[in-house]
Amino acid sequence: MTTTVETGDPSEHFAPSSAPVTVADGSGGYLTAVSGTRSPSADGHGQLVFFWHGTTFVGWDSSSESLAIQAITPGKPDTIRVTYAHYGPDDALCCPSLAAVTIEYRWNGRGFTPSGMPPKRGAEAAVRLEGTSTTRP
Repeated sequence: MTTTVETGDPSEHFAPSSAPVTVADGSGGYLTAVSGTRSPSADGHGQLVFFWHGTTFVGWDSSSESLAIQAITPGKPDTIRVTYAHYGPDDALCCPSLAAVTIEYRWNGRGFTPSGMPPKRGAEAAVRLEGTSTTRP
């Protein structure tokens, strides 16, 4: 996670902020997801979900941060569910007023296919792997 940085401020890295969630991949392997929060962070916001197949990092839930990830839970085999806080345009960071959004990320044998897009409010910071211009592996 520490090699993921904000595109506009490479001193901002990510640190784990949830327990790992692991599910079977449907082919004898396993999939893991962990949320990471921008670090340093004064408010605990700016989060990504990091995905692995076995021990290989395969990507993030988005190429830009979400304000808040509420939960990561196992779905059926080969699926991980992520619930995002959903903020209205004038909501304070403490108080999202819209119903949370749950996206299912299903393993397709090479990566994850989301059932939708995480909610955004404005222009969240884009991310990349440190030392590269890669914004999404």
